[in-house]
Amino acid sequence: MTSRKKRSRTRPTCPTLWTWLTVAALLCTSHAWAGQKKATTKGPLLPEALIHTKARYMVQVGTYSTVQGLIDGYYGIPEKLRPRALVCRSGSYYTLRCGAFINKDKVDALFKQFKEMGLEPIVVKADPSTCQTAKTFLASRGNNTASLTSLAAPGQGLSASRATGKAEDRPYSDLSDPRVRRLIPPGGVRVLPEATTRVVLSNRDINRITCAEGPIKDIIYSKEKGITVKTEGNDAFVKFLIPTDPMTGELKYATAPSEFYVVCGKDSVVYTLIALPRNVPAQAVQLTSLEKNIKKNISIFEGLPFERKVLLMVKAAFREEIPDSFTVKHLNRSLDLFRYISVILRKEVKADGEGLVLKEYVLLLKDSYPGTQRRVEEKQFLLPELTHNPVGISLEKLILRKGRPSRLFIVERDLAQEGM
Repeated sequence: MTSRKKRSRTRPTCPTLWTWLTVAALLCTSHAWAGQKKATTKGPLLPEALIHTKARYMVQVGTYSTVQGLIDGYYGIPEKLRPRALVCRSGSYYTLRCGAFINKDKVDALFKQFKEMGLEPIVVKADPSTCQTAKTFLASRGNNTASLTSLAAPGQGLSASRATGKAEDRPYSDLSDPRVRRLIPPGGVRVLPEATTRVVLSNRDINRITCAEGPIKDIIYSKEKGITVKTEGNDAFVKFLIPTDPMTGELKYATAPSEFYVVCGKDSVVYTLIALPRNVPAQAVQLTSLEKNIKKNISIFEGLPFERKVLLMVKAAFREEIPDSFTVKHLNRSLDLFRYISVILRKEVKADGEGLVLKEYVLLLKDSYPGTQRRVEEKQFLLPELTHNPVGISLEKLILRKGRPSRLFIVERDLAQEGM
């Protein structure tokens, strides 16, 4: 009887023991699965892995109105950072961002790196799940991360032995250097005779220099640097020779700067160029005269009252129909002026001879703004950080909405020209 009682007392403990063993096994399995999941997600945080996360700190590299501008900005960042690049859509604009950090102090190193490259980055806090990886975005648009290598001129493809070479061996690899891209503005380079101008030329393709004032009479340059020049009428064609290393058999592309003194026009005006040979496509350089641009601008504004001149400047910038006689500087410079509104100086448009300058800004509500929209007025932006001698101001929209950039146009007097 006694032994039976002891066995009956120990039986209830068996299910309890098995229950604890089962729970422990499940806990161990869940910890192991979590550890494995953590290991597999190690690396740069991308939108696919952040679908259910909150806002994170990112470095905003630039805002672009076209896909081509976005592509140029993408290839302007270092190759090692491109896997962390994100493309976010803000209305009709594309925003290029990099990184996604929970702590703000971790984004500072990345911000400093872009700053040292000569860019104008800003730190933003946003939800990365609303963005795409740049690689995915470019692939959906028919581009890929190797698109630069497809820009080679006809008949100048990579050989099998060089296809896997270093970055500098790939055609046009210098386009990824922001310091080079800053010297290649959209629409080509325009050179005035008043000052020495640095221009980037291709060290492998044929470059073209055009004089708008008349035929090119002479070009003085250092032939011993391995340069050939052929002139025909208003054009000059420049080619850097590509010798072969007798020891290794490798091609040696020019990298040393070279001076060019171009004499052209009926008045034999001298233009001074410092050519920087780089691994870029063929470049076109326009030699223009400020006097000629002034005459064109005077004919455009002739007979108009001052108010109509200001309105003409705003309409030309708004419609992206800027006369070729105007001087345009693409800046994309970020300004930290408002708590809830980010401001980017997109470009400056100068009408030489009329003493007018237009500044185009892009306004965007920050993600930290508690609401979804905010009403603004022109007078809020009449600040010394934005303008000095304003004569006209116009807002594209009086209500800013999150994710929808708006443009601000300010026309001011160019006192430097008025004093001429």
